[in-house]
Amino acid sequence: MAKSPSEQIRDLVADLKVLADRDDNRRRELEKLSAKVETLQTELAAERAERAALRQQLQDHIKHADLVDGRRWTLILALFGAALSLASGLIVTLAKK
Repeated sequence: MAKSPSEQIRDLVADLKVLADRDDNRRRELEKLSAKVETLQTELAAERAERAALRQQLQDHIKHADLVDGRRWTLILALFGAALSLASGLIVTLAKK
């Protein structure tokens, strides 16, 4: 049996309300997801900044360690040279006697 035009209009209005409700729900969900994405992007930017700072600190520590290592070898070589100089002085002194 065919529906009357008024019944068809009522059905269409009901379908339109359902679709409008779905649209509103999707819009709210999209807003929530957009806010979440924005929060995650902010957190990601903060993490990247922290990682860059840590990377810079690591580079600074590496440079400092290289500097300390260089100074240590300089001191060791100076002490070794002083020991050789002292030994040669003692050898010369003992050889003269």
